[in-house]
Amino acid sequence: MGILRFTCLPLLLLLLTGCYEDFTPDIETKPVLCLNSLITEGEPIKVSVTRTWLYTDTESATTRHVDDAEVTVYVNGAIVGDDYLPQQGDNIRIVAESRAYGRAEGEVTVPEAVPAESVEWDADVTHIWKHDTPGILNYILNFNLHATLTIKDPAGTDNYYLFSRESFPEDRGSYPVENIRFYPGVFRDDLEPIFSEHIGVFESITGDGSYGFTFFTDRQFQGSRYTLNLQFENLEYDVRNEEYSEDLFDCGLILNLSSVSSSYYNWCSYQWQVENGTLSDLTDVGLSDPFWGYSNVSTGAGVIAARSSSSHVINLKDFLQRELARE
Repeated sequence: MGILRFTCLPLLLLLLTGCYEDFTPDIETKPVLCLNSLITEGEPIKVSVTRTWLYTDTESATTRHVDDAEVTVYVNGAIVGDDYLPQQGDNIRIVAESRAYGRAEGEVTVPEAVPAESVEWDADVTHIWKHDTPGILNYILNFNLHATLTIKDPAGTDNYYLFSRESFPEDRGSYPVENIRFYPGVFRDDLEPIFSEHIGVFESITGDGSYGFTFFTDRQFQGSRYTLNLQFENLEYDVRNEEYSEDLFDCGLILNLSSVSSSYYNWCSYQWQVENGTLSDLTDVGLSDPFWGYSNVSTGAGVIAARSSSSHVINLKDFLQRELARE
C-alpha cells in the first residue's frame, strides 16, 4: 500500500471524529435463498444452499442452513444426477426451491480450457550449504526461479483467466524418504503487470497493488498471444539422508492456467475491491457509496461460477542434481 494512502486516510478519519452514532436500523427484510457453486470441469457439482439474514441478526447468521431446499441441476436443458461430471461448453442451470424461502436459480457455461502454448524457465542459485558428514547426504540449496507462460487466446469471445501454482509432492508423506523438504518460495505477483489491470487510476495513485489477485482478462490481447512473466523467490530444497537416490530430487512446481467464467472473475474482483481497494476504505468512513455485492443468482444472493484448467509441470530434478554435483 503506498505512502499516499497511509497519509490521506488517517487525515480523513481525523476530520470525521465525533461524527459517528451507533444505531440498530429497523429494516423489514424477507430472507431469500442464496445459491453458491464453483463448478469445475470433470468434478461432481456441489451446491451450497443457505438463506440471507440481516447483518445485525447474529443468531440467524449461525442458523442459515435451509433444511427443506430441493435442488435440481440442468445440463444443456436436461436434468442430471449427482454423479454427472461437467464438461467444457456445458450450460449448467441450478434451481433450488424451499417452502419457507421461495425459489432461486442461476446458470453458467463451463469455459473452454486454454492450455499454455509454451512454458520456459530458468533458476539461479543464491546459496548452497553443505554439511560434511561421512555417509550422509546433507544439503540445503536456496534459489530463485523465473518462468514464462505463453497463452494463445481464442478469438471471438471475451475470456477470463486465473493463474495459480502448486508444489509437488504435496506433503512429506508422499516422499519416498522422510528427510526431505521442498519449500516453493514466494510468488511475486506484483511483477506481472496484467494481474493489476483491474486497478484504476485512483487506486494506482493511492498505491493499491494486486495483493494476490491473479485473475486477468484477454482485453489487452484478445485473439492473440500474451506471455506471463512469473517470478518465484527464495525456494529451498533441503535433503538429509543416508543414501543417495534419484527419487530424492523429484520435486517442483505445477503452473495452473484456468479459464474461468465471467461470474467467477466478477465475484473475485468485487472481493478485491472490498478487501484491498481504496474506495472501500472511503465507504467505511462515509465518503463513498457502498459497494453492491456481485451475484448472478435470481434472488441477488450467491454466485454460480465455473472453471476449466490446464497445467504444466516444472520438475526440478535435473537442476537440483546438476547444482549439487558441483559441490
